[in-house]
Amino acid sequence: MDAIKAYDKVSYCVHDEGWQKPGDWALNIRSVVVFGRMQLVTDEEKTRQICSSLVRKFTDDECLALIPEHMTGKLVNES
Repeated sequence: MDAIKAYDKVSYCVHDEGWQKPGDWALNIRSVVVFGRMQLVTDEEKTRQICSSLVRKFTDDECLALIPEHMTGKLVNES
């Protein structure tokens, strides 16, 4: 929380498990990176909304919101 309060720019990356084409050794991976700013959610109703859909899966003590400013995706072929 101290780091977010000091500098709110963040990025978040997710990727799939990847796949190989039949007979090929190269792994193909799709990923998405979201760039934005992290904010503390202070509205109680908004906190309930977010927590009920996602956050409670990971934590139940603090709620953060990522506000996207830029997003990019790619397909990597490791050949």
